[in-house]
Amino acid sequence: MAILLALLAGGAATGAVFALAGPVTSRLARLRGTASHLPAVHAASRARLHAPGWLDRLLAARRLERVRAQLPEGLTGLATSVRAGLSLPQAIQAAGTQMADPLGAEFRTIASATALGATLEQALDAFEARTPLPEVKLLVAGLKLARTTGGSLAPLLDRLTATVREREKLRGQVAVLTAQGRLSGWVVGSMPVVLLGVMSLVDPAFVRPLLATAAGWAMLAVAVVLEGLGLFMIRAIVRVEP
Repeated sequence: MAILLALLAGGAATGAVFALAGPVTSRLARLRGTASHLPAVHAASRARLHAPGWLDRLLAARRLERVRAQLPEGLTGLATSVRAGLSLPQAIQAAGTQMADPLGAEFRTIASATALGATLEQALDAFEARTPLPEVKLLVAGLKLARTTGGSLAPLLDRLTATVREREKLRGQVAVLTAQGRLSGWVVGSMPVVLLGVMSLVDPAFVRPLLATAAGWAMLAVAVVLEGLGLFMIRAIVRVEP
């Protein structure tokens, strides 16, 4: 009887081992597959970390343009609050609650910094560092000068508003006058590529030496360099910052 029970126990244990062998083996295989894909995952994560640099710069430039567009309205609100009897920190706090982002967020940041113990000059310097615009530098310098000399803030803010509006008007005029030059840059940049594509479709044998020989590759390299120089010069000519 003992021998029979031992045989039955051994058979049951063997069956359990074989029953578990399949899931364990498949799990190990999946783990190996995951481990084999880990370098690719790490490479993809590194690519995600390094790729958005140009995107961050683009978003920062767009944010600065929105701040520039909101400045006249923000300065008008500051002047109105100062005429109503508010101090400059109170006017900035009120403008932060009334203005839309991103300029409203900047005003709220200045108010929060002064509430936490920073001086208004320090908060304005931080605002200028975060928003490197000529209009913001002019605003910060004017506010500091007014606080130092004790002059009236409302007329100063009115003059700053008029100055910013004139700069925006001049910027629009410059954009209209340089539109033809920018269009010329796009045409000059795209024409060689378009002509090469059309010639490849119309007469492939004529274009083949340019793409299949060392002399052709050298000519293409020289053409790309000259094309880049031309686009750079056109961009430098039509890019005017009023």
